[in-house]
Parts: sequence; structure tokens; C-alpha cells
Amino acid sequence: MNYNYSDISSTQFEHLVIHLCDELFGMGSEAFSEGPDGGRDSRFQGEAQMYPSTSRPWCGLTVIQAKHTTSYNSKFSDPDFFSLESKSATITEEVKKIKKLITEDGLKNYIIFSNRKLSANANEKIKNYLSSETGLDQENIGLIGIERMELLFKRFPHITNMVDLNPYDTPLNISPDDLAEVIVSIKDVLPTIKKKDIEPSLIRTDFTKKNELNKLTPSYSNVILKKIGDFCEIEDFLSMPDNDDYQQKYIESAEELHAKICIYKQDRHSFDEVIEKTIELIIDRDNDCKRNKALTRTMVYYMYYKCDIGENYVA
Repeated sequence: MNYNYSDISSTQFEHLVIHLCDELFGMGSEAFSEGPDGGRDSRFQGEAQMYPSTSRPWCGLTVIQAKHTTSYNSKFSDPDFFSLESKSATITEEVKKIKKLITEDGLKNYIIFSNRKLSANANEKIKNYLSSETGLDQENIGLIGIERMELLFKRFPHITNMVDLNPYDTPLNISPDDLAEVIVSIKDVLPTIKKKDIEPSLIRTDFTKKNELNKLTPSYSNVILKKIGDFCEIEDFLSMPDNDDYQQKYIESAEELHAKICIYKQDRHSFDEVIEKTIELIIDRDNDCKRNKALTRTMVYYMYYKCDIGENYVA
């Protein structure tokens, strides 16, 4: 079962992990639930069926963590996940939770599943760190990366039929390559484009009516309007005859985002949330966009303001 794990939701990833744990530990593995600290974990109490092996299975309370990321090609060794210098790294934050679980619940074993690549070196370093910080033996700490998960799914192929991955429940699957190229190109010429202080005369649905149709909140609308001067710069850049290729890339990017948003947007989602999630995914999935966060945000606002994304009134 070869999923693009970055394109499924965190809830769906948790379901995959639970089905694996049913095989590795036993049917007593609990569904993921929110703990007192806001984190989500699963638990198994008793003797594992086959983890880490059938000859020496774990016993006692096992706490299971599922750490999902929407970023492509992520690693356990990424600084945001594990860094001895960072107090906010995921593994560093987990130490506090492990210590509390040992004291209050009698934790004996701890395992993390993540859709990240896990090298032998990172595996050793993280286990050493967790062991030294919490007092757990290294043999009672488990790290499962994407490579091991794939092997486990091959061993238990029936899981494919047990997990219902509804494509309409997956997060926005965005490929921001073209948009990133436009953003980088705009940044290079911004100093040569004179900033304007007046509202651009863009062809679009009345902004107030558009917000009502999309249920965009007044406060978020004001955030977008603060970027009007920047919209003129983008408009000027895209309208330059020499930039026809970039204009086409912009159009294709906007059409893709609009189509994906139409599928993703449901009554329970405010359009504020949709725009923020879109920006988050674009930045998360392209390094050029990540290095130009402010301009990426402005570009998405521009798409909405110009009515290239979101619903519009038809005259």
C-alpha cells in the first residue's frame, strides 16, 4: 500500500497507525484521543503480540504517538522534529509528556510513528536522547518511519481494505511549483515597479458582495485590503508583454487552487480557514515560497481579490 502520506489527513494517518498497532500489539490498541496537554495518543496495555519481536515482546503500558506532516520528503532529523538546540522541536516537547506518563500512568514503552524518513543515525541519536532524558531503556523506545511502515503494510496487505480513505476527506493537494516561479520572478522586479496608494481597478465582483457569498469575515477582509497597494505591483508585473509565460503560470496556478478549494470548501469551513490552509500548504511544500512567505500570502490574497479563487456572482 503506497500512499502519499503527505496528502492524507492527520486523522486518516492515525487510522493507518491504529490498524498497524492492532497487528503489532493486539486488538486492545485504543483509538487516538486528546490528552490533558492537548496532544493525541493511543495506548495498549498488556503483552504485545510481536513488537519489537515475538521472542521479546513489550509488556505493560505502551503509549503510541502518530506524528503526521503535510511536508514532502520530511525526515526525523529535520530541526523542527529533532534538534538538541531547539526547545520547541517535536521530540523535545515529547520528553515532557513521557516523563509525566511515567510518573502518573506507569508508562513502560513509548513508540512514535511518523510519515518521515528515518535514517539509522537519526534513529540512534533520537533513542539515545529520549533514553537519557526520560530514563526509559532504549529497547523500550520505538521509532517507525515511512520506510518501516511500507514494509509493514506489505506484511499486512489486508489493511488496505480496512482503511477507507475518502478522497473528499483529504486535505488540499497543492502543487505550487508554477506559483513559486511567479513569486520569485515578481520579487526580483519589485524594486522597479512603483508602489501605488490607490485601489487598483481590477475587473472583479464587488468585494463586499464576494465576501458575503464566500462568508469571509469582516476582520479577515480588512487584512486582505491592507495589501491593495501590493496588488497593483502584481497586476503590473503580470500585464507586462515580456511576462506572458508568467501570466500563464499564474492563470494555471489560480485555476488549480480554485478547483481544489471548491472541493475542499464545505459549510463547516469558513473561507478564512480555507485561505489560511491554502497559504500554509503552499509555504510548506515549496522552499521558494517558504523563503518568500509575505509575498506568497499577498499572491493568494490577490487571487481572491481578483476573483480568481472563491465563488463569484455571475452578472
